[in-house]
Order: sequence, then C-alpha cells, then structure tokens
Amino acid sequence: QTIRKLPFVKDVSYVGKSNLIGEEEVVSDRSIENQLRQLAQTFEKEDTSKSDNRLGKSYDQMHQISSDFLYQRGWQGKGVRVAVLDAGFNNLDKLPAFKHLFDEQRIISTWDFVEAEEEVFEDDEHGLAVMSCLAAQSPENIVGGAPKSEYILLRTENPSSEYLVEEYFWLFAAEYADSAGVDIINSSLGYSKHDEKSMGHKFSELDGKTTVVTKAAEIASSKGILIVASAGNEGNDPWRKITAPSDGELVLSVGAVDKKGNQVSFSSVGPTADKRIKPDVVARGKNTNLLAANGRTFEGNGTSYACPIISASAAQLLQLAPKSSAQKLKEVIVLSANNYHAPNKQIGCGLPNLELASQMILVNKDSIIKVFFNDEKNLDIIVFSGAKQKVKISIEDSLGEIVERQNYSFSKGLNRIEMRLNKKRASGLYQLRVELPSKTLKAECIKP
Repeated sequence: QTIRKLPFVKDVSYVGKSNLIGEEEVVSDRSIENQLRQLAQTFEKEDTSKSDNRLGKSYDQMHQISSDFLYQRGWQGKGVRVAVLDAGFNNLDKLPAFKHLFDEQRIISTWDFVEAEEEVFEDDEHGLAVMSCLAAQSPENIVGGAPKSEYILLRTENPSSEYLVEEYFWLFAAEYADSAGVDIINSSLGYSKHDEKSMGHKFSELDGKTTVVTKAAEIASSKGILIVASAGNEGNDPWRKITAPSDGELVLSVGAVDKKGNQVSFSSVGPTADKRIKPDVVARGKNTNLLAANGRTFEGNGTSYACPIISASAAQLLQLAPKSSAQKLKEVIVLSANNYHAPNKQIGCGLPNLELASQMILVNKDSIIKVFFNDEKNLDIIVFSGAKQKVKISIEDSLGEIVERQNYSFSKGLNRIEMRLNKKRASGLYQLRVELPSKTLKAECIKP
C-alpha cells in the first residue's frame, strides 16, 4: 500500500511469493520437476551403444537437420554469444564435457534471478541437459552443435513452483542478455498455467503481444536478438496449445519430433490465438541424447531439447554469415524446412535443412540458389530476387522446347516456390529458366 501511494507508481500487482530462506519447498504440479517426470525421461536406462562417429550419440539428432554438415566444416558457433535462460545448470562447471568452455573463457557470466546471486551450478539440471545440445564436447559420446560459442547462463525459473514472477525474471534476463551483446537467446521454458489460477493465461492471450514474457521476447527480438523458444510439452494436456513466449511473431518457436521426423504427442500445437502458424519448425525432442549432472548420458523427451538443437544451428549459421540479422537467421531456417509448402499446427514448416539454409544465407543478388524435386515429385525452386517483381519460370527440354511456363510474383529477397509439373512427362534433362525483367537465370534440373 505504501508503494501504491507513491506519485510515480501507476499500479501494483501480485506476481508471486517471495523466496524465504529455509522455507520448505512444495513441488508444484506444474513445476519443471514434475513435467520431466511426466515426460518419462530415462536416466536409469542409459544407452551403452557405441558410435564410431566423432559426434557419437548426438549424430542422429544433428544429422536430422544437417547441423552435422556445418559442424564438420568447422562452423561451430565461433564468435557468437548465446544466453541460455533456464532453471539451473547443476554440476556443469565440474563435467569434462564442458571443461573447454572454462579453459577458453567462454562462459562470459552467470546470474540467478531467482536467488539474486551469481551461482547457477548448484540448482536444477534442466539447463545442463539443454547445454548438452548446445556446447558439450565429449567426442564419440555427446557433442553440442555450437561448442565454440560464448555463453551467458541465466537462471530465471524456480523449478519447484510456477508463478507470474518467473515471466518477469525472464524479462530481466533478456535485458541482461541485451546489455551483454547476446546474439541468440535459448529459452527452453514456456508459460500457460500458474500455481495461482488468477495468474494463469487464457488461450486468447497467446496472440504474440499480451503476456509479459512474450512482450519481453518481442522487444528483445526488435533489438536484434534471435529468440529461440520451445513450443511447450502440453500436447497431451487439456491445454494442448503452445506456451508463451513461443507465440511471439518474431520468436522462432520449436516443436518436437522423433528420430523418424514424426510429431510426438506431447509437443504443443498451434496455431496462435490470432491464427498464425506455430510452431515454426521442429527438431529431435523424443529420445534426445543428453548429459546428466552425474556425467552419464541419457535419453530425454521434451521440446526443451529440440529448442537448443535449433539454437546451436542458428549459431553455426551466424558464424558463417556474421552480419546476418536475427530475422534473416529465422527466415533461412524456416525457408529451408521440409514442410515449408504445407505448414500445419503440429510441426509448422517441419525439419530445417541447415545445409540448404547455409546456401541461402550467403546470397544477396539475383540468382537461383537451389532446384530440386520434392517428395511430391514437384519442382522446388529457391531464388533470391533483388526486387519485388513479376517473373516467368519456364522448363525447356533438351531440344530447347518450352514444355511448361508459369507466372509468379517474387518479393524482394529469398523466395521458395513449388512448381507442379505434368507427371506424364518423360524423365531426362531439362533446363529451368527464371525470366526476370532485367535478366534470365538458368539452371539444370533432371526430372525423376
């Protein structure tokens, strides 16, 4: 009441209990601890299989989106600064897989917004598992996609409860990350319901501009930070939908699939309250290979682990093209995905292809970037257009005869179109012609 009476205070609202030292914690049904238990992570069933690949158990989850293609070529996030907002990073400072980060002074800083202290290595191990996908370096065992990046580790989540104050901790952490020159924020956290019902969100609030945490994410995005957020693990819950801040328009929202690329039932679904497609893309979130605080590997489930696989890939791309904006990174990741032409509420645009994204991010003049036949046997064409313009796309046979011609409108920048072809046409070599007002671009394509 005293604060409310101050002349510069507009309003005062209750956002959560204070943390009383020595107070016994009661684990909430909505806590991360219980969410992990519900997702049946298999700490006890350690996978003892060996791999002769230097990426070890991480190979499949990286190869699924061609992140391994970038990694093997030395694009491992060097020169990129990543903030990881999570519930704690238990024992990360003692595990050999992360020793390189300390030896090379690439843990830039840490802060615990819940307890207001620097120590983050004695709390929950959820963030440790997330960091496995980002920065672990244990060859032939577990390898993260961006072990050469710099990291800021920020604890914003109290794993034993769920109050609105944690969304404010997220906001504070995003401000901290911005002040420290962060390029990417990985947020394997999501908010929908809270322990006190009055603090919870209605689905109508998942419109990209209402919840505290989504507002914070959108502001951070506008400052040039790529926000990569887990879509949520509510697919089997009555809520079912994505959680904040993954509803943000500028946020790259990540859902989960299994090793075959199939959506898994726990992965939250879209669309947003204002009918935008979410999640944006997906990655391996079922039986993801991770590290536990005791140094053992285990298979975990959750969009929490699909999220850092994508964040690591974004760091790889940013090393390759360091002048790229956050939205350019998001654009090429989404444009490269295998379900781009038919996005849906389960997997969005699907699994990205980071090899393809790496080709797109380097182009800045009129050119045909890629021509290939997709699973539907239609022609997939990716073109960079220097201006918004109308174009004609033709296909010529080996004798120079035009066998198909279609008209398209290109936006300035990257364009990906699907050209439906006559399925009865004979197989063989054809030439693709993209007729711009000022020039004609040509590429060969072989009909399957």
